Amino acid sequence: MYPFPLLRDEDTIALLLHSVQRDLSLLKRSSLRLVEVRIPNYVIKGSTAQLECLYDLDGEALYSVKWYKDGNEFYRYVPRDMPPAQTFLLPGVSVNVHNSSDAIVTLREVNLQTAGRFRCEVSGEAPSFQTVTEHGDMVVVSLPDQGPPKISGGRPRYQIGDWVRINCTAGRSKPAVQLSWFINGEAAEPQFLRKYNTILSGREGLETSVLGLQFRVEQHHFRNGDMKLKCVASLSTFYWRSNEESVEGDRPQKAPVLESRETVYASNSRADPVQGMSLRESFVTKILSFFIQPNAASKSDSTLLLKTSNTIILIITTLITSYGCLGRLLGIKHNCIKLTLQRETRTIENNRYKKENRKPIYCYEKLKQQQQQQQQQQQQQKQQEQH
Repeated sequence: MYPFPLLRDEDTIALLLHSVQRDLSLLKRSSLRLVEVRIPNYVIKGSTAQLECLYDLDGEALYSVKWYKDGNEFYRYVPRDMPPAQTFLLPGVSVNVHNSSDAIVTLREVNLQTAGRFRCEVSGEAPSFQTVTEHGDMVVVSLPDQGPPKISGGRPRYQIGDWVRINCTAGRSKPAVQLSWFINGEAAEPQFLRKYNTILSGREGLETSVLGLQFRVEQHHFRNGDMKLKCVASLSTFYWRSNEESVEGDRPQKAPVLESRETVYASNSRADPVQGMSLRESFVTKILSFFIQPNAASKSDSTLLLKTSNTIILIITTLITSYGCLGRLLGIKHNCIKLTLQRETRTIENNRYKKENRKPIYCYEKLKQQQQQQQQQQQQQKQQEQH
């Protein structure tokens, strides 16, 4: 037996028509769809935000487009109404109606209250009134109000083995910025970082980020004698600021190579100071070393003053005498001076005379010969004048 009773031809046709209408209605209902809902993830405070709701009617008539923030309606677009666009008051939401339509809603001068979940709802015309909806979250960003991050606690110089303990502080923002440290251009190791709790301030709940850096200085931290410490503050892809400090490594101070004349005079060394000095400087130096004694500081001021004046007079007399002697010494031949001051030169000169089978002639002998020659010349001149 058939589970259904037998139907007449007219009933069969009517049943088939009803089934076709039902299928067409289902096809109509499935034709309306949302293509894409575009809601910016981040918007800077005070700027303009644009919300987009793209849909495909596929031949069906549009009844309405509605926008909600956190479940509260703030914008409605109904083509049959005059005007078609209508707004509703909502804290933090200000719609620019002239730049809005069924597919786009423009928000002007967004603030921190504008942030939230936005939902678009599209409905078809009667009799189906099919509705499709989609949502997205938007964050309003308040950029740091104090420029680049600040580095505190550092020193201008470090030595190997010293501890570096510094902090990087970003300006107040919403949400809190991400901080990171770099040492000579390379990211600092995680164990060097010191994290602190975010600081909240103001009615709007602005956040201040602080990140510390702590490590012991090693040789590889210095490149060409410098170490660069850099702090970077970033927020998504639209904010990036940095601050960098360059510190130097302490270099050991080298002792002076040259010793002053006063140090030489005051020393107790008995080494001969004549080498590398002229004859006059040697003579003056010996005179000064005789008068300047190590215990001179223990004497009374009057004695020191008297001895100082006597010393100055003696120095002046010595210089005058030295200059007078120099005039005579300049007339002596160069090889005579060498024979007198240097034993090596005298030895070489004596050897030369021995090779020539002659006896060495010393300086005073040469002077005698010159005087005798001068006397003979003078006597000859007198005799010629008498004749």
